[in-house]
Amino acid sequence: MNINSSISDMPIAIFDSGFGGLTVLKQLLKILPNENYIYIGDNINIPYGDKSKDEIINLTLKMTEFLISKKCKILIIACNTISACAYDILKQKYEIPIIEVISNGIREALNNTKNNNISIMGTEFTIHSNIYKDKITQQSRNAEVTQVICKELCPMIENNWDSHKNRFDVLKNYLKNIDKESDTLILACTHYPHIINDIQNLLKTDISNSIKNIIDPSYYRALSVKKYLEKNNILNMRNQKKINIYTTENIEREKKIINIFMSKDEIYDFNQIKL
Repeated sequence: MNINSSISDMPIAIFDSGFGGLTVLKQLLKILPNENYIYIGDNINIPYGDKSKDEIINLTLKMTEFLISKKCKILIIACNTISACAYDILKQKYEIPIIEVISNGIREALNNTKNNNISIMGTEFTIHSNIYKDKITQQSRNAEVTQVICKELCPMIENNWDSHKNRFDVLKNYLKNIDKESDTLILACTHYPHIINDIQNLLKTDISNSIKNIIDPSYYRALSVKKYLEKNNILNMRNQKKINIYTTENIEREKKIINIFMSKDEIYDFNQIKL
């Protein structure tokens, strides 16, 4: 393989409305441990799920411009809401390769379901956009799709999930709304894999359901990034990894939260920015 060294050392850029997209970064670090990474969480403006389309696009463009200024080789939208709202706009506006977080999750859900009955948990904007439902039914006309808006989960996860005494009651109320016949559940927000163990435990013990597969799109997104880098000969083969994480929120507050999300084995630089 002829590696394009002028591009291979350039960082992979990832951005999200907050720290939900760290689920994508963590999968990338497992699958592509030699790459350099830049991550932005727009924590000061979270949640995006209840914002207008114009607000989401405006905030997204600011993050994108910042990341492009850092000379990244690929841009990953690690947010379902942004993917649903702004992906097509970013693709038209910028030449940098841009990957969204939705398509692979849908593909895996359809590959895993046995009865073509799929439920989706997501933010208000993602669910109202119908992007998951439309794409699933386009590929499988007989699919039954149930969508569940989980308005409280994202901000609760962003603000230390374990500190909320009512977290299991809130989560139960959302899980009860999934179709009892669904055998596959898509976590259509990158924050939700942070609490996947709680979701699995409640589905096993407290919620009547038929779920056999829980799809975390962040894992499949990381695999697709690796395939893209291999195909274009821009893998970073040098073991000199750098991780830069940026937040738009107060840095001391966010340091406490990110230490919950990130592996203790990873070394990263953490900075505050104003977009």
